[in-house]
Amino acid sequence: MDPNVLALAGTAGTTVVALLATDAWEQTRRGVTTLWRRFRPEAAEEIDGLLSRSRATLLDGGEPVGVESEWQLRLGALLAQHPDAAAELDSLLRELAAEPSGQTISGGVHLKAHAEGSGQVYQSVRDQTVNNYR
Repeated sequence: MDPNVLALAGTAGTTVVALLATDAWEQTRRGVTTLWRRFRPEAAEEIDGLLSRSRATLLDGGEPVGVESEWQLRLGALLAQHPDAAAELDSLLRELAAEPSGQTISGGVHLKAHAEGSGQVYQSVRDQTVNNYR
């Protein structure tokens, strides 16, 4: 396989996995599934399910390196069977990179809090979930 295509599969696998755990995951899922529908339509539904399972693995604290490797292999196999998919995959990566994926924080952030007694303080610069099970 062409070294450039291998590099594209590696970059795409890493990018897809990185985006699965962000607000851009739906757009990523749609883009990858659409790519499969175009070049391997019989596997598109399976790929959609695998993307959801990969996301769940990442959100449950799974090792991203293993998930990245799996997607690099899947994308590499797609490109090996359909070299013309490289241009569309590259376009998808450019589109995903250009799309804002959530909040952007610029400048300095200073958080300060003080709790007394049995008080609790929760601070966050981004999303935060607090589960108090007593």
